[in-house]
Amino acid sequence: MSGELVVGLGLCTPVGTSARMTLASLRAGLVRFAETSVKDALGEPVRASRLSLLTPSLSRTRRMAALGRQALSELLPLSTGLPGGPLPLYLGLPEAGIGAEVQQESLLADLLADTGGSLRVVKTYATGRAAFFEALSTAQADLRSGKAGALALVGAVDSLGDPASLEALVSARLTLGPINRDGRIPGEAAGFVALARPGATTSLGLEPLGVLLGTELGVEPSPFTQQAPSTAEGLTRVLRQLRQNRESGARRVDGVLACQPGESFWGTEFSRAYLRNTALMPEPLCVGLAGEGLGDAGAGAGPVMVGVALHRARWKQHGERRTLIYGSSDGGRIGACIVELIPRS
Repeated sequence: MSGELVVGLGLCTPVGTSARMTLASLRAGLVRFAETSVKDALGEPVRASRLSLLTPSLSRTRRMAALGRQALSELLPLSTGLPGGPLPLYLGLPEAGIGAEVQQESLLADLLADTGGSLRVVKTYATGRAAFFEALSTAQADLRSGKAGALALVGAVDSLGDPASLEALVSARLTLGPINRDGRIPGEAAGFVALARPGATTSLGLEPLGVLLGTELGVEPSPFTQQAPSTAEGLTRVLRQLRQNRESGARRVDGVLACQPGESFWGTEFSRAYLRNTALMPEPLCVGLAGEGLGDAGAGAGPVMVGVALHRARWKQHGERRTLIYGSSDGGRIGACIVELIPRS
């Protein structure tokens, strides 16, 4: 296998403060959709998926920092004792204009506060649901060139559960409720994936969970923010590039996971892109949405879906070994990858 290897996973979501808890909860169908103190134009409470351990009044930046620190703590043991200095970190963040403003410098300082200098942020990507895939693409390139050494962390964090973000979503008429039956439930999540260069796992003493078989990026010319029907041109191209990618072997995937909320726009986007790339898609077709269990977790949905892809293949009721994961931002940035499970010996 020539792709980069996934050797670690850390998650923190409203349904679990660790990867193990989150994935078990999602498997069981647990959700944390609850009413908030924010009201819509009709005076109805807005529902959101929020980590109950965090004070509801916390700002978006502080919620993201708390979620990120918890998710990152699962992978910090990997960063100790490695040669070559601090472990490189590539981080996906929310896109501008969706929810409250994020204080990026404060966020990064809080994330790294407990790492003891064992991590260094290489680059951040503020492109929402596509951000994790953009970070993933850069990390893969740096691992292959030797710029990142043998191991790198790729993550993303987002929250739309703070009062200011909820109010902004209400003003934009994006929340699900009596006013908008085709809306979204705001959510939050943080996750980090440890990636190793092929062949490095033996020397590092790490057991691979899965392998990345291609990552592709694109831009949708008619995005959600234009409030027009989806043409799916961007996602069509990204899926076509994956289908032609030599790493993925031009083979069908066994399952599809989307980082999207439940609005009909995203269903239309995928349906049109699917019909133009049927040779890549599983038969029968089954698509899992991040929004079903997490609400709209924004940038944070990407690493969670990678975790779901790698672990659901081990659940007895599923047989997916190769999974397509994609994320489309409201502003039109798109990212996708294929992950394949490595059976445990």
